[in-house]
Amino acid sequence: MFPEQEKIKSQITHLMMAAQQSECAIRPHFFLTGPTGTGKSFLVNQIAEELNMDFFEINAAQLTAEGMSGNSLTKAMRPLRQHWNKPNIIFVDEFDKLFQRNGEGTQSFRSDVQDEFLRVLESTHVSIFTDYGKYEQVRVDKCVFIFAGAFSDQKIRSLEDLKDAGIRNEFVGRVPLVFWTDEVHLDSLLAAVPHLQLLKDYLAITPNVKPREAQRAISAMVREEYKTSSIGVRLLNSMVHQYFMKDI
Repeated sequence: MFPEQEKIKSQITHLMMAAQQSECAIRPHFFLTGPTGTGKSFLVNQIAEELNMDFFEINAAQLTAEGMSGNSLTKAMRPLRQHWNKPNIIFVDEFDKLFQRNGEGTQSFRSDVQDEFLRVLESTHVSIFTDYGKYEQVRVDKCVFIFAGAFSDQKIRSLEDLKDAGIRNEFVGRVPLVFWTDEVHLDSLLAAVPHLQLLKDYLAITPNVKPREAQRAISAMVREEYKTSSIGVRLLNSMVHQYFMKDI
């Protein structure tokens, strides 16, 4: 966990504990915004693990409207069939992509997907498309929805900011909280290098590489790339991969 995320982690953990302890009588749906690469998915996944709450992710940018070929919301929510009876977290990544206007037809089906999310938020049960081509009614009232997105790296810190970005009043009314993840600073990234699981995994299969030497080299790579990189915390794993590929 990076220092820049400690406050927001504490706030989100508090909300998730309220949902968990109340068996989702309290359901604090919220928007999670912030620049690309600030660890939004990682942050929520870590909280879910610590609280032993089920977590699954939906990529909104890949969704199609119901009835069209592709991955509709009723298909994307299949994992809910195994988790409907206890509080769980549904992380909707790249939700902001549903509000980008890239042609009239595209905007039409994205509006349909927004409507489908609204219906889910308002419902006790939803129809889930099963592997056998049939629909099954599954409870959805124990789900906390988190709608995440970078919003083209705009500063989205309030409900009014969300409205300005194109989110309809109906959504703001049903998802009334906004959290913002701050950009992770270089010093925080460098401090994380020795603790990276990916680095440990590589070292485990390359015994000829000295850990301290690898850490110093990767840190130098991170320091250099940070000047121009726009991928945030993802830069760490990228540099680890590149380091262990350098002699291939």
